[in-house]
Amino acid sequence: MKNYKYYGCGLLIVALAYATLSGCETSGTGASTTAPASSTKNAGRLIIQRAANMGTGLVLNVSIDGKQVAAVPRGQTYSGSISPGQHVVSVLLVPNQLNLRPTQKRLSVQAGQTYSFTAMWQGNRVLLM
Repeated sequence: MKNYKYYGCGLLIVALAYATLSGCETSGTGASTTAPASSTKNAGRLIIQRAANMGTGLVLNVSIDGKQVAAVPRGQTYSGSISPGQHVVSVLLVPNQLNLRPTQKRLSVQAGQTYSFTAMWQGNRVLLM
């Protein structure tokens, strides 16, 4: 009976580790998402740092053109490829207990350029600076 107990604990630990690490590329600065290799050659780079004043229980959702690309927890940074052209980058803190609208920033992306922003809490809204 004890062998089953240890086996179950081991499976649980492996499952939790897999769930935690699956689908994300980690680096020293945090959450990262990249586009397929063929499209990154002509792409720009988008970096969104999360300021420390956003709290511990909130996650910063990052969307590009209405599609969520990342959920950035405290102490992490989003870094990903973005195709050249016009885009709308949106950020929203969740859970959204104040029922705030997403903060949006329009970008005109050029190939090879890096666009870096810091998401910070100011008053009753999130700013992209």
